[in-house]
Amino acid sequence: MKTRSSIVPSYVRPTPQRVAGLPSAAWTLVLVAAAVVAIEWYARSGAVSRLDLIPVSEMVSRAVEMLKDPGFVVDALLRSVLLICLSFAVSAVAGVAVAYAMARSRWVHRAVKPYVNVFYALPIFALYPVMVVMFGTGVVPIVLLATLFSVVIVVSNALVGFESVPPIATKLARSLEMTRRQRLRKIMLPAALPDILVGLKLGLAYAIIAVLAAEFILATTGLGQVVNRAYNNFNTVDMYAGIVFVSVFALLANLALGAALRTFDWRRR
Repeated sequence: MKTRSSIVPSYVRPTPQRVAGLPSAAWTLVLVAAAVVAIEWYARSGAVSRLDLIPVSEMVSRAVEMLKDPGFVVDALLRSVLLICLSFAVSAVAGVAVAYAMARSRWVHRAVKPYVNVFYALPIFALYPVMVVMFGTGVVPIVLLATLFSVVIVVSNALVGFESVPPIATKLARSLEMTRRQRLRKIMLPAALPDILVGLKLGLAYAIIAVLAAEFILATTGLGQVVNRAYNNFNTVDMYAGIVFVSVFALLANLALGAALRTFDWRRR
């Protein structure tokens, strides 16, 4: 005898809220805790050199010590966080604006689309020598590289959202004699918002990667440069402490945007 779950196709079944009695958030914590315990045990087992891996407890302890150093907090941690936020903000605004222009104008779409496709295959960091020649080794080339690296994914997802607006909605807007601003605010943005938020979530991840990677090669300060300097000096403790800061920031930023996605995504209500 067939059960109800075998009759209903898998692609229309609702996602289970719990697995083995635990929600997805609890399983995330379980997996993270298991990974931490495994790394801690492996590092203390003597099977690996301390130059390669240290226990997680020592990483966290050193990270807490570094937080007591005002120079590290201001020159490295806050500097990197501000650069990430600035790059993400610029890519978010520019990406959504470009996507909207592409959705509104067929000419703009045809003119810009090839460059969006090329940017997927283009190694952005190959441009850093040009950036150094033009802007030096300060903040500007880092922000430009991070923005170029993250804006493409924002444009692509926002464009999918804008192009998914039903034609009947735009016809209704014209029949109601809505202005272009009213159509954008009341029809286009609400309809495209779920895809825009997905693009922003990915764009933030790209911005974090780009800023830290650029600091490795372009900066004399910053969290990426702290990790790079510790790596070159075989200072494993400081290197992993820097990685802890990166991981915690990325996790908190991802959770914050995930909460926004659940709040504003009307498809999840």
